[in-house]
Parts: sequence; structure tokens; C-alpha cells
Amino acid sequence: MNPSQAITKLKQSGLTEVAIAAKAGSRQSTINRIARGLMQPNWELGQRLVDLAAAVPANPAGEVADAA
Repeated sequence: MNPSQAITKLKQSGLTEVAIAAKAGSRQSTINRIARGLMQPNWELGQRLVDLAAAVPANPAGEVADAA
């Protein structure tokens, strides 16, 4: 999974870009640019995003579970 895919998964789980940025130690504008493919994060931020997404549980159908 790449950082852009990680952001998509996190957003599908119900997190906002602001919440993702706070958890990853970044800014919302940076998360938005990564999600849109306009920039590549440094290795550390990219790894934090992938790690956050990996911690999101998936349901048996393989879809991201609701974070509600």
C-alpha cells in the first residue's frame, strides 16, 4: 500500500483529512496533496500513513469497517 492508498483507506474508515493529519503529525493541506497525487511524502510520513491504515480493521468482505 502506498501513502495515497493509505489516506483513501483512512478516509473510507470515517476519518477526515484533519484527523489523519493530526494522527500522522502533519498538516491537512499536506494530506490533501498526497491524496490527490500532487506530492510524495518523505519516508517517515509515508510510513506513518501506511501504519495508520494497516491498523484500520477490515470486515470479512474486505471492505473497511465503519469507524463509528
